[in-house]
Amino acid sequence: MTDIPEFRDAGEFLRQKRKEQGFKTQKSFIAALLQKDPDISCSESYVSLIEKGVKTPGVHLLDVMAQVLEMSAAEKGELLLTYKRVPSDFEFAVRDNLKASAQITRLDEIRRHYAEAPNREHFNRLLKALVLEELSQEAMDLLKKAPTFENELLELQQRTARMASLSGNYDFAKQAFELALDNCRNDDERAEVRLDLGILAFQQGLKSQNKDLLKAMEAYVQALAHFEQSLRLDPEDAFAADERTRCYYHLGDGLLHMLRSGQIQRPSTKDCPALAAAFDRWCGKKPIADKLTADKLKAQSQAYFRLALEGYANILSQGDRSPLPDKPMREAVYFHAYTHGKLKLFATARVLLHSNLILDRNWLTWFMKAGLCVMEFEHDGDIEHLDGAIHALTRAMDYDADTIKYLVRLERDRELTSLWKTRPQDVEALLTQHEES
Repeated sequence: MTDIPEFRDAGEFLRQKRKEQGFKTQKSFIAALLQKDPDISCSESYVSLIEKGVKTPGVHLLDVMAQVLEMSAAEKGELLLTYKRVPSDFEFAVRDNLKASAQITRLDEIRRHYAEAPNREHFNRLLKALVLEELSQEAMDLLKKAPTFENELLELQQRTARMASLSGNYDFAKQAFELALDNCRNDDERAEVRLDLGILAFQQGLKSQNKDLLKAMEAYVQALAHFEQSLRLDPEDAFAADERTRCYYHLGDGLLHMLRSGQIQRPSTKDCPALAAAFDRWCGKKPIADKLTADKLKAQSQAYFRLALEGYANILSQGDRSPLPDKPMREAVYFHAYTHGKLKLFATARVLLHSNLILDRNWLTWFMKAGLCVMEFEHDGDIEHLDGAIHALTRAMDYDADTIKYLVRLERDRELTSLWKTRPQDVEALLTQHEES
């Protein structure tokens, strides 16, 4: 008698979800997975074994599958438990989160507002919320079905540009948004398009930051200019304020990385005109190797972190009435704590970050704990902080080993530089241990 595969029901569920989403073949499904994350390793034979219940996906692969297949939080949570991809002491938390997933989210409320009153304001809020929650397909469907509200030509141009942006066609989207500015009839419309341009530039910066720091910083400087123009036109826009706050943080972090890595160089006015102009404002025309110049860049980095801290505090202070969806609100909670560390306000950072760990233990909060430990070591040289970093990374691995292994390697020359330099054998042992387990 043939044994029934242990994970047959879970595999059948994944196969059914794949077909419901229009992926008739495993090859087309894998193509969608690779589009979402080009670094995953996944073959047709592996997917076939998963769908038969013989093999189980790793946590990171399951996370990408959940995004592509548009699973609910409850569906993903049940699969995590079925595949035994969570430590036993975390099962209660997952079960508890499954109950919470049945509750009304901020995004549900935004969807309801648009359904009840489908006007331009509610449409734009829903679209931005979907993008922030990384629900790209739902955002694309919303754009395709959207009616005309007030300014037909502008809305057509914006819609075309937004669809191009979601599809990854940056140059076309930028050109379309810039053309849309000419057809704005009032400050509200201009603020909206400026925000679109800022988001587009900011996303380009995020894509470049681990490959070409100067290119990323150029994009961040451009994005900040758009966000500030948008907020001058509409000071109450919570979405623009949130994007500007994230931009402040990444500008501060980019400058800090330049200083720590010794990669300080004056940007070319041809390749990075906005960043070159910013360097002139920050440092004047003095040689970039001058110590005074480095001090000015360090001060500018800290200034951006202070602006980010103020921005996160404002977002959280209005949390009870904010139109932002859950994901950016959670990020504000996490980064409000972490930014205190960037400003060397370690006592406050520990209180806030440990509060997050008490309420919401996950791979990100533990990884941030590791980052904070490294920052404290860099500040006072106490080796015990690195023991804390190793412990935090070990705990983070319990929640998503694939993601943490990727981040530990990715941040080797950024957040975790001192850990890699001082305790390389411990870091390698940690990675090897989880690869073998």
